[in-house]
Amino acid sequence: MSRRQRTEWLITKLREVAHTVDEEVFHILSGEPKQLYDASSYMPSLGGKRMRPFITVESARLFGDDDKATRLAGASVELLHNFTLVHDDIMDKDDFRRGKPTVHKIFGESLAILAGDLLFSKAFYAASMSEELSGVRGVVKALSVASARVDEGQYMDISFESRHTVSEEEYLSMIYLKTAALYECAAIMGGIVGGPAGTERKHGEPEDLASLREYGKSLGLAFQIRDDYLGTFGESRLTGKPVGNDVRRGKKTLVIVLAKQRCSSTQEKIIDSVLGSNIASDSEVHSVVDLFVDLGVDRECEDRAWKYASEAKARLQRLPAQESRRLLEELADYSVYRTS
Repeated sequence: MSRRQRTEWLITKLREVAHTVDEEVFHILSGEPKQLYDASSYMPSLGGKRMRPFITVESARLFGDDDKATRLAGASVELLHNFTLVHDDIMDKDDFRRGKPTVHKIFGESLAILAGDLLFSKAFYAASMSEELSGVRGVVKALSVASARVDEGQYMDISFESRHTVSEEEYLSMIYLKTAALYECAAIMGGIVGGPAGTERKHGEPEDLASLREYGKSLGLAFQIRDDYLGTFGESRLTGKPVGNDVRRGKKTLVIVLAKQRCSSTQEKIIDSVLGSNIASDSEVHSVVDLFVDLGVDRECEDRAWKYASEAKARLQRLPAQESRRLLEELADYSVYRTS
């Protein structure tokens, strides 16, 4: 198949899983008081590819058919992900998400915080129900470990904004915690609950879970590095964000880390004059983005993303060669060549 055909195949499968997982998500997010539950369900209602629950479902299918327990595990990781988005938007003072007003802009900051808290609580409810239905343990533990890591990564990301430089090692640690840990969790949970209900469940052996863990980690790193690339070099009409958006926000992305490694002292002064400046003009931001291109930062970011995507695919080689594995491999490629 051509890349276009593979992408269409993957998107079709992503939508199929999203439909079944969303049924669980929105069932869980129905209740009283209505305004609180409306606020909690608003972020999931904005859509998204549901990549994390997709990883859970397809990882489970490596060992058997998915069932309600698998879909609940997928719902739990999606609920936790949406919790992080709600609170991130409050902390970053972002007014829009996926082209729509954020939760705190619609419902107010106090209710948005409560909505995020409810999403967090319901994530663990879904995980515990998954364990109850499947008769296996480890789903709640995986989710709680990932939850703590996301908090640690968010703290690092915030702390980086006030620092002049960040090392590449620090950057990779941060994106592992903030982003890749949840992909890692999604894959592990699928391996834990994999197998049909009503039978002796055929879940992953320790070696299988280790492979899925490393797959999720490498995929998450590739995904975030691609996000960094798009946040600076992406096309606004596709990303929905201004060119150089991360530069203006002062984010210490891989783009900035690599640029500071390669630039001269004069070039660094130019970068610092724009980095994190809300009053920087569009022309100034474009000049800095052009400087990054001259330094070869765009190509290096793409190379790093492909490196981690390749590592992710390599981790799957010991697992059953079937459609689910091919889909997980295609997802790794897609995470790098996507344009939004």
